[in-house]
Amino acid sequence: MADGARDARPTGPITLDQLLAINEEIAALVRAGVPLDRGLLEASRAVRGRLGRIAGILGRRLNRGESLEQALEAESRAIPPLYRAVVEAGARAGQLPVALEGMARYVRGLSETRASIGLALWYPGLVAAMAYFLFVGLIGLVVPRFVAAFESLGLATSWPLRWLERLGATVPFWWPIGPIVIVTLGVFWIRSGTALGVRGGIWGGLRLFPWMGSLLADYEAASFAELLALLLEHQVPYPSAIVLAADAAGGARLVDGAHRAAEAVSRGEPAAAAVDTAGPRAFPPMLRWTLASAPSQGSLADSLRHIAGLYRRRARHRADQIALFLPMVLTLVVGAGAAAFYSLSLFVPLLEIMGGLTAG
Repeated sequence: MADGARDARPTGPITLDQLLAINEEIAALVRAGVPLDRGLLEASRAVRGRLGRIAGILGRRLNRGESLEQALEAESRAIPPLYRAVVEAGARAGQLPVALEGMARYVRGLSETRASIGLALWYPGLVAAMAYFLFVGLIGLVVPRFVAAFESLGLATSWPLRWLERLGATVPFWWPIGPIVIVTLGVFWIRSGTALGVRGGIWGGLRLFPWMGSLLADYEAASFAELLALLLEHQVPYPSAIVLAADAAGGARLVDGAHRAAEAVSRGEPAAAAVDTAGPRAFPPMLRWTLASAPSQGSLADSLRHIAGLYRRRARHRADQIALFLPMVLTLVVGAGAAAFYSLSLFVPLLEIMGGLTAG
């Protein structure tokens, strides 16, 4: 197959690990002074799978005379926009190795974020899924048999059993909700492990879980501050940098506030006024104060890196708390609910049957 035909084949988003690997390969080649096209082609022959294929595509494009930025832009479905912007900014500033190292730190932090969230939620999710399927099985299979037993013995059906029987009659209409939610969460989790995770808003659905809102807010603030510092260090204009960092790291509120602040700065307003224009809830307090008070891009980048570390440490602490306490709370709630439900659906009907037979 011709090189052009291979390059034309559509490529889906690569994983975060693959993005980190290709980033480190490019950084190593740049530091060693090896031509990128030759190094990436050699890597594509040594590595199998999608990673090797991406390296080969980039190597062939570079070999045809394209710049690294053009080659990455041509693979926009696989490589996230933020990565392409950082590479372009680093190349323009003559600091491509530094930019790639900064991007590697960010991708590692994103992987750690994903791991922390997964560790905090997997056990509560397993408990909730088991409780749901046991509930469906009980009212769909066990309760109808108890009702039939009452009728065959000529006994009056108790009100909890009548209520559960009516609920069981609706099972065919609503039981698929659980599997649909599980499949949706599975797809979401898989997508979060790809380069799509380097885009804002992908974690937004997790805010529905208890205590996850503050955790995600801290992680978003840390990612935004780290990315903005990286972009400013490589002379990306402030309005473009703040928009790009927010689009890559933030939720809807942060993205909207960043766009407002960028527009205000583009109109010539000072940083403090631009932050006020973004709205009082667009940025977390420490981040808001840093953006409003830094006198220059250089000092702002240093302050943002410090703020990013603070937010990331606080987010890890919150993740540890969720991993510790959420399973306990969920187990207590599910256990108490299961005990009450089994009492109404099993033990109370059994006692009534025994009492009815004794009276008869």
